[in-house]
Amino acid sequence: MIPPNISREHVLKALRKIEEEGVPPRRSSKKFSLIHNGKLFPPKYVISLGNLFANGEELDPEVFSGGPETNDYLMRLGFKIEGDTNEVPRQEKPEIKKKAPEEIGEKHSERCPECKKKIAEMLRKLYGEVIENHRFEFGTRPQDFYQSHFFPVLREIFEMLQEYRNHKDFVRSNVLPHCDFFIKSPGFILEFDESQHFTIPRKMAFGLYPEDIKLGFSRQKWMRLCEEIKAKDNDPPFRDEQRAWYDTLRDFLPLIKGLNPTVRIYSKEMLWCELKPDGPEDLEKFESLMERESKKKGFIATVIIESSGKISGEERKALLSRILEKLTEELNEGCVVLFPGGYFSAGKEEARTLYDSVEKYVKDELYRTGKNSVICVGIDGRVEKYARDQIAMAISKKGIEAIGRKFHPAPEEIGHVDLAKDFRSTEEGKSRTFSFGGRTYFLGACYDSFGIKHLFLPNPGVDVVLDLVHGFTKSGEGSGCSYFARHGFAGTSKHWKCPVFGAAVFFNRRTPEDWPSGVFWNKGNESTQDWRYRDNPLNPFDEFHFSGYEERAIVRVFGLNSI
Repeated sequence: MIPPNISREHVLKALRKIEEEGVPPRRSSKKFSLIHNGKLFPPKYVISLGNLFANGEELDPEVFSGGPETNDYLMRLGFKIEGDTNEVPRQEKPEIKKKAPEEIGEKHSERCPECKKKIAEMLRKLYGEVIENHRFEFGTRPQDFYQSHFFPVLREIFEMLQEYRNHKDFVRSNVLPHCDFFIKSPGFILEFDESQHFTIPRKMAFGLYPEDIKLGFSRQKWMRLCEEIKAKDNDPPFRDEQRAWYDTLRDFLPLIKGLNPTVRIYSKEMLWCELKPDGPEDLEKFESLMERESKKKGFIATVIIESSGKISGEERKALLSRILEKLTEELNEGCVVLFPGGYFSAGKEEARTLYDSVEKYVKDELYRTGKNSVICVGIDGRVEKYARDQIAMAISKKGIEAIGRKFHPAPEEIGHVDLAKDFRSTEEGKSRTFSFGGRTYFLGACYDSFGIKHLFLPNPGVDVVLDLVHGFTKSGEGSGCSYFARHGFAGTSKHWKCPVFGAAVFFNRRTPEDWPSGVFWNKGNESTQDWRYRDNPLNPFDEFHFSGYEERAIVRVFGLNSI
């Protein structure tokens, strides 16, 4: 018996599925055919698949009969049957006519290769560089994310998928399979979701997402599509669970890597292959589908230097230029670039003697590269055993945006360094905070990050702390880099509840591979003494290396929009 709740819409979905995937050899029909849009379909198999969309599973052909029962049911829904029957005269197969856009899904295949080509063209028109089929070095098992604060929810989703149909071993790759598109700037993934992605396991996974999760698509809409389509793919038997898990990881990847939220578009939402990349109306229409989250600005690059200590101001300028050129190539928008403390030195002169020349050089470089970035550099002056002037400076195309003089000395610097009166003091009439991309940044000079924590200073309304650290020498010769990361960066992040980024020089030593130049506290009231690098959820999504005569630079690029 045919279930009475199979509707015309369910049958149309069955026809689309057959059109895309074909008919199994044993389900073809020799006597009768359903004719729709110039194509012939086996009626009994159509009813079986119609039940998949109506009731969640294919209808066993043994529980209903072909011929009159099936044909009458389909004709009552308005479909035509051809074959040797008194009810319907035999018809010649009509010519296939071009379908109008509003009829998408009844003829147009969602696996149309032209659709993805047009999407790539539209993305390049809007954003510039687009990488198709991009593969991130990103794990596929919950334990790979043990150090992330998303580990508990990912583990819960994974275990739920394992229990759904008792398929325990559906992960068959150690690295996440490729993403459809990666747009390097402003830094987001775009997934083109075909019908097979809308399954019950996928809906179940969505149900465990945190309510405040940042996504570049409507979770509610995707859950509704999962409920409506209820796609099934049993080749291999665990394919639905596997697909749901990999899609989940693509949604969480930006949150862990610091990118903008993943954007998803539905393959049947429009005839993508008919979009015109050179047409303003189509571009505007396509851009409107890109969720607002995908277009937020928010990048910061930290510059870590390994040095012998023998370096000139001209060589430092050349390195700055190379780094800025590379970031200009990789990012289609400006960013904040953080260099170490004392990057430029005035020698025995006051630091302010370099303000004008450094400002002019950086402004010229920003105009040359054409990006509206902000460059943060440290300038030391009156350098003998200690630099009496320790300055952090932020420069944009408009000139000096902010200056911060050190306000909290290291223990051995007390009495040897000229300090700012307090953490709000101006320098040369400039504040130590500046705004960029909708965020407010605070400039700290080296040990200032410890001052924020030790003096219990109130957050003056800043979103990001930038600490320009002078450097670390060999073990036992000064404050260790791990001590600085734990009590300076992590301590400040805990106290002010915002991310802290640091740049530093490692003198005559290599940078520890896991030393964090970006930290975001997520350990509640725990002590910073117990904090470990693996507890840090903030990771760069890109890294570049530069080698010179006496120095090597490591540039890490972070996204801020997931914080």
